[in-house]
Amino acid sequence: MTTDVHYPLDDGEGEANPYLNISPDYFYKDVPKCVLFGPKFCLNMPKTFIIREKVRMNRDNCFKVYDQHNQEFFKVSNPMKTMRGKHVITDINGEDLVKLKKKLLSLHPTWHLNSGPKLESRLGTLVFEFTMLKKKAHVYKYTHPYPHEDDDTKYDHIRASLTIKSDSSARDFKVFDAVTSEVYAEISKRASRSEADRLVEPDNYQLMVNPGVDVLFMVALTLMYEYALSDIDRRDN
Repeated sequence: MTTDVHYPLDDGEGEANPYLNISPDYFYKDVPKCVLFGPKFCLNMPKTFIIREKVRMNRDNCFKVYDQHNQEFFKVSNPMKTMRGKHVITDINGEDLVKLKKKLLSLHPTWHLNSGPKLESRLGTLVFEFTMLKKKAHVYKYTHPYPHEDDDTKYDHIRASLTIKSDSSARDFKVFDAVTSEVYAEISKRASRSEADRLVEPDNYQLMVNPGVDVLFMVALTLMYEYALSDIDRRDN
């Protein structure tokens, strides 16, 4: 018995991906290694993205995502600037693709990844784990039919599919398979050169996604991990 695989942003029709500004020649032709939104978000070569903060003094209004050739791919905004707990990733035309939503009452920092109609379907959950020397998070993926974003957070019956881990500085971190330890993406955070630069120089994140890996999924995980780290820093300071 086979089960049809459901992808919220890839219906399999046509060659192009309407949300990803890249030629179909670069799509991954084999079975994807790590996919959430659809195979057309997986490329056949390593791809480097720059996640660039727009204005540091208005952190909630938020990031833009470029490749190494300065071609824009995605935008990130907070539709309700007074609430840091919700952020939306859009394509370059402004169409909503993904909502990142913080769980407000949680022992460990927890963020949900929502997509689908009205961005109300919960596709994944990132849960932070504290260790002495490293910062670490587990990623749980849900299957279709997806839970609604307002449903209780229940992932104890799901095996974590991905792990994100960084050292104590949290400047560099990796996303890898929780079972095989294969690295899917590597992220490096660029530090401001000096204290005075922090008001004028935005944060940049260099994200390198390996072939066969969903680039939108990796962008979303990078942002959720960074938002969780920011929450931890504000709590501890």
